Amino acid sequence: MYHLEQVKELYRENPWNKPYSERIGKLKTAKKYGKKTVAYLYPQFDSSTFRYRGFNMAETLDYSFRWSGACFQLADLEQLKENLEYINVLVMIRCPWDLKIDKFMKYAKQKNIYLCYDIDDLVYGPQHMPSIIEALSLEWESEWNFWFGLTQRNYMIAEMCDVLITTNGFLAERLKEDFDKPCYIIKNYLNWMQERVSSEYFEAKQNLSQEHPFEIGYFSGSPTHVKDFSMIMPEIEEFLTRHADTMLKIVGYMELPPQYKALVEQDRIRFLPFQSFTNLQYEQAKVDINVVPLINNIFSNCKSELKYFESAIVGTITCATPCYTYVRAIQNGENGYLCNVGEWLGTFEKLYQEKEQKERQRRIREKALQEYAEQNQLKTVEDTLNHIMEL
Repeated sequence: MYHLEQVKELYRENPWNKPYSERIGKLKTAKKYGKKTVAYLYPQFDSSTFRYRGFNMAETLDYSFRWSGACFQLADLEQLKENLEYINVLVMIRCPWDLKIDKFMKYAKQKNIYLCYDIDDLVYGPQHMPSIIEALSLEWESEWNFWFGLTQRNYMIAEMCDVLITTNGFLAERLKEDFDKPCYIIKNYLNWMQERVSSEYFEAKQNLSQEHPFEIGYFSGSPTHVKDFSMIMPEIEEFLTRHADTMLKIVGYMELPPQYKALVEQDRIRFLPFQSFTNLQYEQAKVDINVVPLINNIFSNCKSELKYFESAIVGTITCATPCYTYVRAIQNGENGYLCNVGEWLGTFEKLYQEKEQKERQRRIREKALQEYAEQNQLKTVEDTLNHIMEL
């Protein structure tokens, strides 16, 4: 691990929490100067899906001479309805159907606004519920009722939209089959705050030596990955048993079965709560390995590769299941490792025995920035919006 000094919090934890007047004012000003505008609508601002699919997109368009973007949530609908004249494209991000949003969308269509549905996961349409039940280990009828209802409500909003936007080619193909509508791919990527704070941690890390304990990090953004993580816990347990100077750090949402209680009591497994997106970079910079285990099925192949590039920009190597996006992001043995069940332990041993790889850390970071830095996505975002306007 690396004993880094935490950068003083320079950025607001929730930078999207701005008054409605300021957010709509951004679009009004853009219109005044002849720009086209896009509004990103999400049920309620948060640090997960919304940050990547709404906030980051709007921030990227601050570099554009042709487009401007701003973010809104369902609590803004009544005010937003009165300001639709300032919007060319409306992107609904994982918004589930209800009467209020149904009326709002129909009104927006009357105003000739292009409606898009942005979905980053296989959580639309009851036809995909078997994959969701398998992936999330849903057992109770109440859970099934919730997810069946949510996926159907998501499906209804997607049907009302003109086009679809998603994060990778695998999910795009499923969407095209289910909706027969244009579908565009804008992958998840970084924002400037992540990049800036990560740069500080990376440069500090380059000037430090690796210290004990050797630390594996698992960073869970939601409580839906228990089955994924349980898949590799036997190999992690074996690794911790072999080497007394190793530990596992779990950040975010995760509960382990009672059989691992002894390792927790011995302080070989530590838990940290869910972090702000800038503090997360600090925790990822300190560990020696970032692990991304996923049950390799249709549901997992729809996931984005964000758990790879978040760690890569602080120079931390990732070991991941070879799902669709990770196979395309990671060159095995170069900027990370692709591991099936039975291969994790050997990879941990290899990385544990290796001497510190400062140059490899730099290559990992540089490759991730080439692919996922904010300014490098501007053309894709602009081109997508331009295509939508031409439909």
